[in-house]
Amino acid sequence: MNKIIDSILSRRSVRKFRDAQIDNEILTTLLNCGIHAPSAMNKQPWAVRVVQNNEILNKINQDFVDWAKGKQLQGSAARASETDFSVFHHSPTLIVIAADTENHYSKGDCGALAQNISLAAESMNIGTCVIGNVAAVINRSEYLKEILQIPDTYEVVFGIAIGYKNEEPASKPRDESRVIFIK
Repeated sequence: MNKIIDSILSRRSVRKFRDAQIDNEILTTLLNCGIHAPSAMNKQPWAVRVVQNNEILNKINQDFVDWAKGKQLQGSAARASETDFSVFHHSPTLIVIAADTENHYSKGDCGALAQNISLAAESMNIGTCVIGNVAAVINRSEYLKEILQIPDTYEVVFGIAIGYKNEEPASKPRDESRVIFIK
């Protein structure tokens, strides 16, 4: 099997990260892979922010915890009331991706960018987890949008928790019946 196919088939959402920060050269390579994603008419309708500042990471997490109170959330977000909860799983780096609201194709293009980052990370044995709940708090906070320099015509669509893996999750079942050949 080739390395690309191996990365696609072995990539998993990682929710346990080592404390060590990703090397800047590796992070730059991953971001470069991201911005080389295809985009409709090559508009590149994304704004990418890399957050490694603990104060900002803590603010995003606390805002999520406050927002989650009283809500019935799914997945790991359901544990938001737990003492050591982290919406981005204590990753040392959070990549925030915002889409141009004036571009009909921007969310799909941002998905391609995120997939490039995730697959490139997997090829380097670095863990990622796409976090949709990050958008719920950043888009509601003028303070966070200002700190992250999110343009007025953009909205955060998700974040990517990224760091050195501290787990190797098993594959979850895939529903092949969702693929239908039309001949």
